[in-house]
Amino acid sequence: MKYIVNTTWKHENEIDWNKMEEAMATLRREGQPSEEVYWYEIDSYTHGAVSIFPSEESYKSHIAKLTKMRETSSKNMKIQMDFEAHGPALVTLTASE
Repeated sequence: MKYIVNTTWKHENEIDWNKMEEAMATLRREGQPSEEVYWYEIDSYTHGAVSIFPSEESYKSHIAKLTKMRETSSKNMKIQMDFEAHGPALVTLTASE
């Protein structure tokens, strides 16, 4: 069963989406178990993130690395997570259904 992680992040400065794209490229290079990651604008100082993992086990196996990555990015990008929720995707609708 897919496992969803949803977070929101406050930025000290206005969001620079070019820097955000660079950060996403780093995630791609380093590899991670999530199947999809979406970053979206809430306002010019806040972004949201949705990550889709293949299972809760894959998320849990990655949590130590994810926590360290979050600590580093928070410091380097001057951002702070202000919300996190996660859980199993119990009901879904996809384009292929």
